[in-house]
Amino acid sequence: MKIKSLGLALVVCAGIFAAKPVHADSNVEVFLQVQAPDPKDPKTAGKAPFIEATIVGGPKTTLDKFSISTTNGNQKVTMKADHLHDYQDGKETLAIALVIEGQEIWIGNDDLPDVQEFEKYQGVLKNLEAAIDKLQLGNAGPLGSKGIVVSYATGAEIKVPMGDLKLITGGALGSQKDYQHKISTDMVQGITMGLAELSKVSTARKALIVIGDGTDTNNEAAKAALIDLKKQANGQRIQMFGIIYKSAVSSEGAVITTMVGNAKVVNSVDGIASELNAIIARMADRYYLDFPGWDDKTGTGLPWDGKDHDLVVKIDQTDLDPASLTLAPVWSKPVHNGFPWLAVILTLVGLILLYVIIKLATRKKEEPMPMPMMQQAPVEAPKPMGPSKTVMIGAGGDQEGFPIVGWLVPLNGVNAYQTWRLKPGLTKIGTAPPSDIVVNDGFMSTEHCSITSSPAGFTLHDGGSTNGVYVNDRKVAKQDLVDNDVIMLGKTNFKFKSIN
Repeated sequence: MKIKSLGLALVVCAGIFAAKPVHADSNVEVFLQVQAPDPKDPKTAGKAPFIEATIVGGPKTTLDKFSISTTNGNQKVTMKADHLHDYQDGKETLAIALVIEGQEIWIGNDDLPDVQEFEKYQGVLKNLEAAIDKLQLGNAGPLGSKGIVVSYATGAEIKVPMGDLKLITGGALGSQKDYQHKISTDMVQGITMGLAELSKVSTARKALIVIGDGTDTNNEAAKAALIDLKKQANGQRIQMFGIIYKSAVSSEGAVITTMVGNAKVVNSVDGIASELNAIIARMADRYYLDFPGWDDKTGTGLPWDGKDHDLVVKIDQTDLDPASLTLAPVWSKPVHNGFPWLAVILTLVGLILLYVIIKLATRKKEEPMPMPMMQQAPVEAPKPMGPSKTVMIGAGGDQEGFPIVGWLVPLNGVNAYQTWRLKPGLTKIGTAPPSDIVVNDGFMSTEHCSITSSPAGFTLHDGGSTNGVYVNDRKVAKQDLVDNDVIMLGKTNFKFKSIN
C-alpha cells in the first residue's frame, strides 16, 4: 500500500510484512503467502495448504470475480477464491506513532492568560485535536492495534505511551499550557523516538506520523540524520510520508523532504485534518482473499511440491503480473480406496508359489539329489535400529566433539533464501534485538524462540511466543532438530540444515 503525505511534516511509516508483492498497476498491490492448515483442528487436518492474498487499493467486487492460476505439470490450474475478508476482520494489526511538533507558536498560545496580545498566535492545536477525534483512530486497525503520541520541541517526549490505539484522542495531546516556552524544533529527535518505540511492538503494519512545519533546529545536521533514519525505515520495510504546514514564524524550506520526498504541503490548519483523513482511509483500503490449495470436487489443485511456481491473480477480467511463490509445505492429494488390485495380485502370486512348492515335493525319486550343503551356523538377524538422529561431526573429525555448524534458511517472506548460521551455544530468533537472528514477520514475537547447540545436537525451545513454534507441522515447546526439519515461526517457514 502506498500512503502519501501528512501536513505539518506529518510522516507516516506503514510497514507491510507479507510475501511476494505483485503489481497490477500503480494503484493496486497484491501480497501472497502460504497458510498451512492447523493439524490439531479436525476440520482442517490433512487438508492442503491454502494461499492468502492481501489486496491493496484493488476494486471491490464479488467473490466469484477472484481467481489464482499456475501450471501443474503441463496443465493450467485455476482456483477460485472461497473467502473474502474486510480490513477490520483481517489479522494485520496496526501500530501508529503520532510525532507532533510542540513549538509554542506552532501549537498556539492564544488561550494563555500571561501572554501579551501582540504575542498571541492561534496555532494548530485546537483544529488538530478536533481532527483526531473525528478520525476515531481506534477504528483505524483490527483488534489489537496500538498507538503512541510523541511531541518534539526542545528534545522529544512521550505524550501517550504505546497502548491501545483507542487511547489516541484529541485530548491526549494536552493543552497550550503544556507547550508554553518551548521554542526549538528538534524534529530528528522526535522521529528517532517514534521509530524506536515502533520497533518494540510486533504488529503486522506500522505507521509513523510526524506533524510539524518540516524544519529542524539545525537543518544542515538534520539532513544527514534523516538520510540514516530513511535507511532504517526502508530496512524494516516502513513507508515514509509527510505533511508540511507553516506557522506565522516558521522558517522557509522543509528539510523533512530529505527523508520523505513526496511530503505534501498544506496551506491551512484545516488541510491537516484533510490529509490525516486521507492517510487513514488509504491504510484501510485493503481486503483479504483465501484461495484453496485443492478442490476435492474437481480433483485438481496447486502443485504443493516445495518448489517455486509463478502464480497469476485475476481480479474480474484483469490479470496481475506473475509472482513467484514457494508452494510449501509439501502435500499430496489423498488416495481414495478403489478396487483391491493389490490384494488380487498378492493372492495370485501366493497360489503360484504354493503350486511350485507342491510340484517340488512330489518330484520323481530318480531325479538326482543335490549334493548336501555344509551346515552353517544361523546368522542372527540384525537388531532393529532406534530412532535415527543427525550425528554431528566434531572439529576433531569424530563424533565426540562439539557440533561444527547449523543453519536456518527461510523459505518464504522478505528474508527468503538468506542463510543464517547458528551460534555456538544459544541463538535467539525474533523480530528485534536482542535476538541474534532478526526476521521481518509481524506474526512473530520479539524473542520468539531459541536454538541451543551442544555435543548432543541442536534443540529448539519456544521462547513464550504468542503464535507458537511448529516443527514439521507439529506445534512444539521443545524439539531436537534433525537435518532438513521444516520450522514455522509466525508466517515464515525455515529449513534447518546441519553438517552430519
